[in-house]
Amino acid sequence: MTDIRDDISYMRRLAEQGRRGPILGGTFLTAAGLVFGATCLIHWAAVTGRIPFPETQLGNLWWGACALFAIVWFALFFRMRSKGQVKSSASNAAFGLAWSACGVGIIVSAASVSITASVLHSAEIQIVSTWLAFVFYGTAWTISAAVARRWWMLGAAIAAFATAPLLALLSGDPRQLLAMAFAILITLCLPGFKLMADESK
Repeated sequence: MTDIRDDISYMRRLAEQGRRGPILGGTFLTAAGLVFGATCLIHWAAVTGRIPFPETQLGNLWWGACALFAIVWFALFFRMRSKGQVKSSASNAAFGLAWSACGVGIIVSAASVSITASVLHSAEIQIVSTWLAFVFYGTAWTISAAVARRWWMLGAAIAAFATAPLLALLSGDPRQLLAMAFAILITLCLPGFKLMADESK
């Protein structure tokens, strides 16, 4: 019985340590925020005539941003591994899984929306992807907050969920892209910087 109690106590300490320890991944969120936030601003500048950019290539602009972030993601991941910064804990595992699923969900949903637009010959349907991504962000932040018990993450989740209907209201308005860039700053960049600061403590 003593051995069982010791094992249970040890497992409890590991779980609590995982909750109190740093959550790795802030650099990935910050990088995503910078890449896609900048893409929003380039798209906005293009549709408002501030820069010479063919509107027929705007879709490729976003797929190019996805490809760029994929490269950055792999570079950051292998850099972390080479420095031995990949730590295993319940919180980090849940955080990584939630955000990996979030990324896959966004890519699959964007591809599905593009297919729907092609089948129905209605490019306007693709605008759904602008707010749909924030539903995934909100879900990932909610899971992360519950598992890691970082309740400030709920603020990021609420901001992400609130962004979705706001962007839907701005459909067809160039200001939607500016709102999207600002929302990315609030829901990805700033929380990412917070996690990076916690890692250094």
